Amino acid sequence: MSLRTIDWEKINGCLVRLYRELDAERQPRLMLKVLNELVPTDNSALNIFTPPHGLTAITLPDGFATQDQIQAVGKYSQQSPFGTYYLATQDASWRMETDFMPTEDFHRLDLYHHALKPLGINHQIGGLLAVMNGVLHALTLHRTHKPFVEHERAILNAIQPHLVNSYINAIVYSRAKNSVAQIQAAIETAPGAYGYFDARGKVYWMQERAKTWLQEFFPADVKHKGNIPHSVRQLLDESIKDNLAPKQLEKIRAKEILNLCLGASPVGGWVLRLERKAKTLPPNFCPLPQFSRRKNEVLQWMVEGKRNAEIASILHLSPRTVEKHVAEILTGLRVENRATAIIRAMEFCAAKNLGR
Repeated sequence: MSLRTIDWEKINGCLVRLYRELDAERQPRLMLKVLNELVPTDNSALNIFTPPHGLTAITLPDGFATQDQIQAVGKYSQQSPFGTYYLATQDASWRMETDFMPTEDFHRLDLYHHALKPLGINHQIGGLLAVMNGVLHALTLHRTHKPFVEHERAILNAIQPHLVNSYINAIVYSRAKNSVAQIQAAIETAPGAYGYFDARGKVYWMQERAKTWLQEFFPADVKHKGNIPHSVRQLLDESIKDNLAPKQLEKIRAKEILNLCLGASPVGGWVLRLERKAKTLPPNFCPLPQFSRRKNEVLQWMVEGKRNAEIASILHLSPRTVEKHVAEILTGLRVENRATAIIRAMEFCAAKNLGR
């Protein structure tokens, strides 16, 4: 979805504020305030999940949730599709609860009844910041009455690379204010691929996957010193001339998009972040071995948030046949409801993708 000029003006107006704040305690609250300016919400949170159910949260407004309420969210976090999806895909794009299941199914979860509903949270949209040392850092925006819409998701996706970069910059700067090595260590497990240029624009280090992605997406570009494509070199030269404003570049191939974001490092120099994604994200689904091909097709569309009637139409089956398949899927997974079946399917996909 294309953004309007006024959207880009708002986003660009927020970027310098995000990158200037290098205090790890103040930066998350600034990030939530910026997001609320771009996409107004009833409340929002930076959630830091520590396995298996530990959760700390920074919230806006401050104190909208008590510690007991935050712990309740952590207790039922295994029912949330967001965390499972992030771990399975490392996808940094923003997702709504309706991307995973119909709202009515989401509202049947114990997570909703015991943790979210008491906080007035009926609609959520979330985005991944990082998974560092097994700890998941994610943003969630919440509303009571008004669902989020695609235009708002487009705004959040546009600013997402800068949210990740500024958040990691603040963490690094607070831990070690003069160490490039600390930057490298901090972002090894962050989503995407990274490189670092010194103050003169020389390549200091580049992750192997970053080198691979640049080669794949810029095969015809003239290569500069350090095997850097000309398009990236131009982006770097622009940043050196205007060191306050982070720069972005998008490279599109037939089926994939590479987003490049280049911003000033908190210890000098420049951090390059690459985000690679399909034009249309593939379904977050792996066939379960205990089910037939047809049942896996039904389960896949359940994971995609389709209702029985929609599945019947897609697969050219009768609604009664789909209902029978769904009932047998629930029995096979030993769960009581559709929402939990979706979570179990996503957990299987996450485990398979992580090679467990």
